[in-house]
Amino acid sequence: MKQSLRTFALVAIVVFILLMMHQLPTLKVGGTELRHVNILSQILPPIEERQVDVVPAAMPPKPLAALDSRGRKINFKERWRKGVEPIVDFSGGKAGGMDHFYAMLDSAEQLDRPVRIAYFGDSYIEGDIMTADLREMLQEKFGGSGVGWLDAGSSINVRSRRSITQKISGFTEHVVVKKPFDEAREGIAEKYYDVGEGAWLSLSESRFYRHTKQWTSAKLFLRTPSSVTVEATTSDGRRQTRVFSSSPSVQMWNLTGNMSGVDYRFSRVGSGTLVYGVALESDEGVVLDNFSMRGSSGITLAKMPAGMLEDFRRHRPYDLIILQFGLNDAVAGNTLPILELYMGKLKKAVSHLKECFPEASILIASVPDRDQRTSDGIQTVPEVKNLVRLQEKLAADCHVAYLNFWRAMGGQNSVKALVDRDMATKDYTHLSFGGGAVVARRVYPSFLGGLDNYLRRRKMEKEAAE
Repeated sequence: MKQSLRTFALVAIVVFILLMMHQLPTLKVGGTELRHVNILSQILPPIEERQVDVVPAAMPPKPLAALDSRGRKINFKERWRKGVEPIVDFSGGKAGGMDHFYAMLDSAEQLDRPVRIAYFGDSYIEGDIMTADLREMLQEKFGGSGVGWLDAGSSINVRSRRSITQKISGFTEHVVVKKPFDEAREGIAEKYYDVGEGAWLSLSESRFYRHTKQWTSAKLFLRTPSSVTVEATTSDGRRQTRVFSSSPSVQMWNLTGNMSGVDYRFSRVGSGTLVYGVALESDEGVVLDNFSMRGSSGITLAKMPAGMLEDFRRHRPYDLIILQFGLNDAVAGNTLPILELYMGKLKKAVSHLKECFPEASILIASVPDRDQRTSDGIQTVPEVKNLVRLQEKLAADCHVAYLNFWRAMGGQNSVKALVDRDMATKDYTHLSFGGGAVVARRVYPSFLGGLDNYLRRRKMEKEAAE
């Protein structure tokens, strides 16, 4: 065979192999998506651009009206500093909007309890990443101490949470994203823990955050159809014992005093006893509860028992509920109709929480940035941009507030920028603790800006009434 024919045959074989490899699905190694084989990438438009649907922007909300004592409108317009992502309020001033939360922040020093925030999310906030720094900044500004909610038997808290030191023994964990799971037994974190005889739970301070080193209230939450004896020992050496009797409702035991640690031991455990968690907090200021659920899309929140939520609302009222989901749905191949179907399911969860917490402000925080390897390098996943727009429309449809978290954290390719600084993992999705601190500092001014606008509106109303 002539040399030219050999060369032609070799090239033909290589081209054939590459064309066959182009038919392979996108591969992942260690959570990192590999670049798709496409020898025609220089002459064909990128697949991402050809497949992305355009989601129409939500209609802008009507400005919240400022009224004098006679009901006449006052000329008021929100002001946001350059670089601060606005919190958009679609409530029209009604329940579910941000006014309640801002009013509670403004009166935090006069309340007989802390202003409470429930932050529901997926693995993006697992281990208290980002939320720990957001909590710290809020407590620095408005007062308060304590890490807030802690799942009773979470191995994740033991392994990776830096805002508290937690040790456990004798608990069996049940979470909503793993079967078997009995929704009738779940607590507010969508988890419950079977507790064995002699089980114990130890909580102590962490050196990483100043405002979570001490607290003045430790609240234990459990439910038992029989009985259980709990012995608690606080860091100052006080030892107390309580016998819980049978009750269909969630029960709470509140220990008070200056503490930097607390231990619980369980004995005479009756059949069916469930432990949910402990809340470490102060009697004033701000407390932020992290309710993370790896693998969750948020839609299971719609099925949380109303009676259980009422128990927690009575024991632990929330002033702001933040919902941040979508990472598990912002994946290649999820078309616009699929994402719209997902929004319909998430809408049921928002409506359910509005019904169960009628006074609380509700804020939908958009999906954060998630990047992948493309023919043009590492880029934001197109589905993220669709979800950002759809979640804004969801907030508008539900008449609640909305924060474009994706844009607040930096928008396009912002996770890549953090990976380049060793502040995010190389799955181009999750943050390190350092990255969480950076993102929290970018998001925090949105809450201050919203409060400033609220106070300025109320001041104008007051002046007009005089």
